[in-house]
Amino acid sequence: MMRPMDGQHGRKPLFYALMALAMISWGGSWTVAKWAAGYPAELTAFWRFAINAVSFLPVLLVLREPLSLPKGARLWTFLSAAALALYNMLFLTAMKHGSGGYGGVLVPTLNPLFSFLFAALFARHRIIGLTLVGLAFGLAGGVLQIIGPEFSPAAFTRPENVILVAAAATYALLTHASAKAQKGVGVLRYGFWTSVLCALMLLPFAWTKGPFDFARLGPGFWLDAAYLGLAAGTFGTTLYFEATRRIGAARASSFAFLVPVSALAIAFVLLGEIPAWTSVAGGAVSVAAVLLIHRAKA
Repeated sequence: MMRPMDGQHGRKPLFYALMALAMISWGGSWTVAKWAAGYPAELTAFWRFAINAVSFLPVLLVLREPLSLPKGARLWTFLSAAALALYNMLFLTAMKHGSGGYGGVLVPTLNPLFSFLFAALFARHRIIGLTLVGLAFGLAGGVLQIIGPEFSPAAFTRPENVILVAAAATYALLTHASAKAQKGVGVLRYGFWTSVLCALMLLPFAWTKGPFDFARLGPGFWLDAAYLGLAAGTFGTTLYFEATRRIGAARASSFAFLVPVSALAIAFVLLGEIPAWTSVAGGAVSVAAVLLIHRAKA
């Protein structure tokens, strides 16, 4: 089990450095998902979580971590897995329509805004003052990214934009569900069960695509699935879930601001994508909006 470090000041920089590296791994996942766009999203998502689940087992056995979940955590773990499976289907499907760099900016900058909004709704907090101003700026930043350099209202109905906005909202729900599920449950055990449940939920959808037709799935597919399952999954997602447990869902979402920068940079280097100025400007406005909300909450 990962031990709390909040009371150990010397380890905080290490934890934050690992969180930064985890967010960069998420930034790279958008480029990898673009590479995997030639395969059915159901196949990639299923194998991503199957690999993810298997990777947790040796660690859990070495640490002698119990596999069973407390009754109070089972419902929230199931809901977390459902949200995570849906997010991955949306995320991978969107990359069949749009660019990796664009998706890697829009979703991570909208996710914290949805997270704050859902926190206000679920906790019945009033949205006033700087918080309201911050949400308005965040909305403006998201709209600027979506309409693009052509400033076309029709952009709101484009498949990639509809899917990416839905993905951001889904991940915000996942953030809150994961924080509740992990009360009294180690992050590794939680990560194992969400991966197992995700794989089981996705298997019926992947079944018609021949998930075990190994001869048809080339080395490129397995490299993509392994990156998504191990780097972005076991490493990145586990650290993110640990952050939600330690510092809360809203503050953990702030680390996601490293994702758009790394997503743009990696997509530029590996895919040759030139980011639109509206993506950069809109993403910056959304980041400023969440910082403003943090200041208001403080």
